[in-house]
Amino acid sequence: MKRIKILCLFFVAFVSVSAQTMDNSATHSKEKHVSADVRAWRIDERLGVADSCEVDTAIVSYQDNQPINRYSIANSWNGNLGSPLQSKIYFDRTAKTNTFYSRPYDAYVITPADVLFYNTKTPYAKLEYRTALPTFREEDYFKALFTINANKSTNFGGLVNLIYGRGQYLNQASRMLNGGFWGSYSGRRYSAQGVVMFNNFKNHESGGITNRDYILNPTALVGTADLNPANIPVNLNAVSGYANNIYYFNHKYSLGVEKERTISQDLVVIDYIPITSFIHTVKFEDTYRRYVEQDSVTSGFYTNNYYSGQFTQDSIRFWSLKNAVAVTMEEKFNRLMRFGLTGFVEHELRRFGQFADTLQANRYENHLKVGALIFKREGQTFTFDANGEVYVLGPDAGDFSLFGGVQTIFPISAKDTMLISARGGFFSESYGYFATNYFSNHFRWNKELNNYLRARIEGRVALPTRDISLGVKFENITNYLYFDEQALLAQYDGNIQVLSADLQANVHIWRLHLDNQLVYQLSSKKAILPLPDIALYSNLYYKDKWFKVLHAQLGVSVRYHTSYYGNTYMPATGAFYLQNNHLIGNYPEMNVYANFHLKRMRFYVQYANWNATLFGGKNYFSMSYYPQNPATFQFGLSWTFYD
Repeated sequence: MKRIKILCLFFVAFVSVSAQTMDNSATHSKEKHVSADVRAWRIDERLGVADSCEVDTAIVSYQDNQPINRYSIANSWNGNLGSPLQSKIYFDRTAKTNTFYSRPYDAYVITPADVLFYNTKTPYAKLEYRTALPTFREEDYFKALFTINANKSTNFGGLVNLIYGRGQYLNQASRMLNGGFWGSYSGRRYSAQGVVMFNNFKNHESGGITNRDYILNPTALVGTADLNPANIPVNLNAVSGYANNIYYFNHKYSLGVEKERTISQDLVVIDYIPITSFIHTVKFEDTYRRYVEQDSVTSGFYTNNYYSGQFTQDSIRFWSLKNAVAVTMEEKFNRLMRFGLTGFVEHELRRFGQFADTLQANRYENHLKVGALIFKREGQTFTFDANGEVYVLGPDAGDFSLFGGVQTIFPISAKDTMLISARGGFFSESYGYFATNYFSNHFRWNKELNNYLRARIEGRVALPTRDISLGVKFENITNYLYFDEQALLAQYDGNIQVLSADLQANVHIWRLHLDNQLVYQLSSKKAILPLPDIALYSNLYYKDKWFKVLHAQLGVSVRYHTSYYGNTYMPATGAFYLQNNHLIGNYPEMNVYANFHLKRMRFYVQYANWNATLFGGKNYFSMSYYPQNPATFQFGLSWTFYD
């Protein structure tokens, strides 16, 4: 931790001094708008296709801009920032990583697809700090970003994220350190992006509290209604660690034509129009998980103990090396139809490793995939894409994916436009080596699994000018893989259907605003795939501009979902599994806050879960034996430098 703090302090000092030097040299008569000097985009990992996006300068609801709330409006987690989590909204569950022990960190992990590449006329930096009290149990989140252009085509940047949550309950502490460096070159014919990212997590594992009555009815156990969370006994004293390191490089060379474009009578610009592009991508990803028990385990918590020593120590590792080559005929190659074509070939070498007690195993696999893509990205009136890919060699030979979508935007009045989009796909996928072969000191299985079949369709209608959006999603799943009530891997060989409808509607009268997100979802097999029927996020606030310079937002927000037998968490495997003993939900988590924005600084204060003893008592459980943090005082600030 000392080395981490020194690194962060050095980074902060470097960014602050650099930005302050630039700030002092600039005139302060006018406040520059960041979007005029900073351009940002993300890329598709395989092909490096850029998708422009806005730089984070949001004024409204900055207090919610943290990994948990960005991931989903309802989550299963142990209540401490940096801990593993699973969304309670089925269609919010991501597949950024490809093993069951890594998915609980998807909300935090930074992949090349998450990296924001920049092109900036002046160096751009942002510092961010958040904390949650009480003292000695605080939860700290620090973030620092710095990016600079070497010339108009070449940019370099770096990012550091640090979470250190001590946890209000025993053995709950979490630590996350992730970030890295990137660079990009955007030339006329040649472009490239390179990324080095590291993601490192360490979590103390409690296994949950030993008795729910310590929260629900403490007088029955200890004779007092005022029990400090740090004194509640827990099931485990263990530590899990997860690391994910990524090295990525994509580059593209384009052949095209030059075309003159007249700007004015005296000015003619020569544009380069790419026709054919040759693309190469290489990505190396290394993941590692370790689980160590540092003390004795509560009797009955684990059904099996396969190890011969006093305490258990497990480790599991996966790395992948991908190389992909592609040829793209850009949209302008076909003047009549105006669509593009891409074909690609991808080779992947995978290595799997496991260690438990005296057992050790390693396995290597070679995979070859081919695919094609037809697309129309230019213009707003109508765009589409259709993708197909299939494994032709390796253990996954025969696995395939077919997916695509369309989008159209058209005016419906002088001021309003309507956006209509639809996507769908069919997927046949193998579950991978760890799903069929796994051993540890508490869990072991060896299974023959059928392919995972999914058919998905979704559609959305939105009125962007009215802040209204309605979406419907449906998925049929065959051979669904899950962890049963003993936390063992199991497969359901029937069909499960999931239907979801979500509404986003933001309304305001005068300076009063009400932002809403409502999700309804239905699982046809709740005993295998449990989901809350309704989840809601609502934010009521007053927004104004004070003294002509200070943007102010004062409000109260609520997160709520209906009760259901929600999944719980198994520390030994890092997976979420079924339980049918306790209903979770039917509790409104309410936060009251004040959020401010002054030129380049944003800051807020918030009293989170302030209703912990109101409206139905203390039933604030995220999972069966994992209560959320009681009421906490939080504050944070963000400072941006860009001249």
